[in-house]
Amino acid sequence: MRPLAGISLAAVLLFAASLPFLAASPHAEAAPTRVELVARDGDADLAARLVLSLGGTVEVSSGGRVQALLSPEALEELAEHPDVDVDRPGLFVPLQVVPATTLIGADRWNAAGFTGYGVKVAILDAGFSGYESRLGSSLPGHVVTRSFRRDGDIEGGTEHGRRAAEVVHSVAPGADLYLVNFTTVTELSAAVDYLIDQDVDIVSFSLGYIHNGPGDGTGAVNQIVNRSTAAGQTWAVASGNWAQQHWVGEFSDDDGDTIHQFAPGVEMNQHQFSAGDLITVSVRWDEPWGGACSDYDIELFGPSGALVRAARGVQNCDDDPVESLQVLATQTGLYGVRIIEAHAEDGPRTLDVMMVGTPDRGNPLSVFRPQGSLSEPADNPAVITVGALTISATRTEAGYSSRGPTTDGRFKPNLLSPTGAGNSSPAASFGGTSAAAPHVAGALALLKEAFPSADSNRLASLLQTRAVGVTATADSSGARRLDMGSLFGVGPLIPDGDARLIGDVPESGIAFVEYAGPDGFPSRFTHTLVDFRAIRSVFSVDPDTDLWTAYSPGRPSWVNTLSSYEDGQELFIFFDPFAP
Repeated sequence: MRPLAGISLAAVLLFAASLPFLAASPHAEAAPTRVELVARDGDADLAARLVLSLGGTVEVSSGGRVQALLSPEALEELAEHPDVDVDRPGLFVPLQVVPATTLIGADRWNAAGFTGYGVKVAILDAGFSGYESRLGSSLPGHVVTRSFRRDGDIEGGTEHGRRAAEVVHSVAPGADLYLVNFTTVTELSAAVDYLIDQDVDIVSFSLGYIHNGPGDGTGAVNQIVNRSTAAGQTWAVASGNWAQQHWVGEFSDDDGDTIHQFAPGVEMNQHQFSAGDLITVSVRWDEPWGGACSDYDIELFGPSGALVRAARGVQNCDDDPVESLQVLATQTGLYGVRIIEAHAEDGPRTLDVMMVGTPDRGNPLSVFRPQGSLSEPADNPAVITVGALTISATRTEAGYSSRGPTTDGRFKPNLLSPTGAGNSSPAASFGGTSAAAPHVAGALALLKEAFPSADSNRLASLLQTRAVGVTATADSSGARRLDMGSLFGVGPLIPDGDARLIGDVPESGIAFVEYAGPDGFPSRFTHTLVDFRAIRSVFSVDPDTDLWTAYSPGRPSWVNTLSSYEDGQELFIFFDPFAP
């Protein structure tokens, strides 16, 4: 995925400063540590009371989770408490890449009146820096914003979410956009609670967690996503940009020195970083989540060959099978990672290794394997996982685009999408799977407008049936690509040809008009004929039988007896007096 080109160094430093091992000098007084707690019986209030009893501060509480500030002494005491677990949330980074300008063909939909009108789309991201200056241009004139960060900063020090929102708007300019940001798993949980409460239809998610779960669609983040999909919301999730920064395979040690060999005779896997990059290294192995008895360690070496940092946590049958570290690069050059086997229960395990940077400059590992490189929650079976297409005429899967299979053997990604929004859009410099996912979110908004009664499963099916094959390569996932051009011609959509109303159409009140155009024009698209003004109801009378029929947006079918218009049909249109 050629990740993270749009993240500023200031944002990286701000993120790095939030990490306990980077937050203070060794000589500073120990500061409170931000932790995320999970109540074993789901009682977040109990966990909150425990935090307060130990002199801590509760920041966020949601879904049986509590985010809190605790002193090191209090944290040590709480770690032994039988009613709560200190969660290891994994490492998340925005998934972004270098510029791409592939244009997705939504123009026929938009020209036919499909804009995502009335559909609520949430962009759930790290931040939306500069969004206010784009209102009324690359973003709608009005958006709903809500920050779940502890500081309430909707901009969050990054343009990543704003760029994703611009992509959604370029595809579905009539959709209602919700810009929502967070930084921790508990804040994500609270954000999802909000989106459910707001009856959001579509969620665009261009972030990825590294080893937040076992890779089979479970884990803390996936549990939160499941709460949203169970409420009927459809997620378009970036697969990740790490196919070339990932290695998977069985631990190998031909010479018996306990150091893993990524290839015959290769004990050091290298990656180019620049000074100031935040380096993330993580290894996961195939043991039960929360029950790892094997123990693997990480050693990171700098360009000079000196040890920069090591991760040597002890897994003793009640821990997750994960070891990870993050550190700022102090110089430009090749950094190398070694995996050490401290102890292997029942023989060597299968290792899953990630080594990425923030900002991610797309440099590959010296030895990489793309298969199984998905981020979380891209492994979730209930989401539409979106990979990236190349911008070449051959339309192949991008080499950096993360792919499955999941650890339980499922096919992912579900779709491949172009990544650019066109040279005329500010989103043209935004790409990777971060841009691919909001293109699909925009397409889902168009489908939701066209098929308003379609549930999440139906929307996913409608999307899949409009995908076409791509040129396969040796390492490709076999996913099909979204084709917006083919979307238009399938299903009961607005007929081709001019459709208009003859008569006086006032700004408000009642309009008495005659419909002129193709027979069978769906009444649910009346808003496209009146400059998208909000409609309360439409009535028509049959002059031969004096039978009245009616259509009211959002009403059930037994109320809406007026389903379509015929050429020459007379209509009474009542506008919503309370709509803006």
